[in-house]
Amino acid sequence: MKGNKRGGFITLMIIPHSEKPTFSISVTLSLIKLMKYIAAGTAVLLAGASVYFFLSYRELKARNEELSDKAGKYEAIQDRIEYFEEKTRSMEEKVKKLEELDASLREMLKNDPALKAQLDRKTSPPSQPAGLASRSGIDRQRALEQLEELDRRLEEQENNLEQLVAALEARNKRLACTPSIWPIRGRVTSGFGYRRSPFGRSTEFHDGLDIAAPYGSPIKATADGKVTFAGYKSGYGYTVEISHGYGIETAYSHVSRILVKAGQRVKKGDTIARVGSSGRSTGPHLHYMVKVNGMPRNPEEYLD
Repeated sequence: MKGNKRGGFITLMIIPHSEKPTFSISVTLSLIKLMKYIAAGTAVLLAGASVYFFLSYRELKARNEELSDKAGKYEAIQDRIEYFEEKTRSMEEKVKKLEELDASLREMLKNDPALKAQLDRKTSPPSQPAGLASRSGIDRQRALEQLEELDRRLEEQENNLEQLVAALEARNKRLACTPSIWPIRGRVTSGFGYRRSPFGRSTEFHDGLDIAAPYGSPIKATADGKVTFAGYKSGYGYTVEISHGYGIETAYSHVSRILVKAGQRVKKGDTIARVGSSGRSTGPHLHYMVKVNGMPRNPEEYLD
C-alpha cells in the first residue's frame, strides 16, 4: 500500500502480492480531518459512556447491597415480631389459666367466715386472648396497647394470688389452732351435757367429755396454742389449760402428771400430761373441755 499527496487529496495505492492489478483510492484532506474528528469524538463519547456506566454500575451495586441489607433486617424484624406474637399468645393463655384458678379458689373459699373479708372483692372476669397483628399488617399502636393490658393483668393477678396466699396461710393457721384430734384414745364414759352425778342421784351439767384410759397414758394437745394454766384446780385436780386464739380454749383435767408450764407454746399432737385420777374422780380418765368465747362447747364437735 502506498500513499501520495496530490493537491488537496491523498491517494492510497494498493499493490497486491499476487498478479492482480493495482488500484488506488483518492481521499480529500478535509474528509481525513473529518474522520479524525469523528474518531476522536467517538473515543471521547465511548470513554464518557464507559465512565458513566462504570459509575452507574457501582451505584446500582451499592443500592442493591443496601436493599439486600434492609431486606435482611426487615426479615429479622418480621421474625422477631412473629416471636413476640407467639410469646404474647402464650402469656395470654397463662394469664387466663391463672385467672380461672383464682376464680376457682375464691369459689371454694367463699363460705369460709374467716376468709370472707379478705376474699369479698370484685375481680375482673378472664378476658379473651388477643394476639398481636399478623406479619402482613402490623398495627404497632394496637400491639403496644395489648402488651400494656397484659402487663396490667399480670400485676393484678399477682396481687390477687398474693391475697389468696395470705388468706390460705391465715386459714391454715386457724385450722392448726382449731382442736381436731383426740387428746387420748379410749372409751368415752360420759358425754357433754346434763347427766346423773356419779357421786349421787342428782342431775348435773357435765361441761366436757370423760375418756377412760390406762393410768399414765400420754395426753396430747388437740391444737396449736399457748399454755395459760398448769396446776391444780378444785374439783378438776391437776389441769392444763391452753388458749388457741380465735376465742378457743381447751382444758385437760384429772391428770396425774403435768409436762408443760404456763406460757409455753405447744403444737397440735405434743404430749402435755399423763392420764390420772386427781381431783373429784372415780378412776383414771381424762376430763376434756372445749370453750369458745368462754362458753363450753361439746368436744365431740371438734374430734375427727
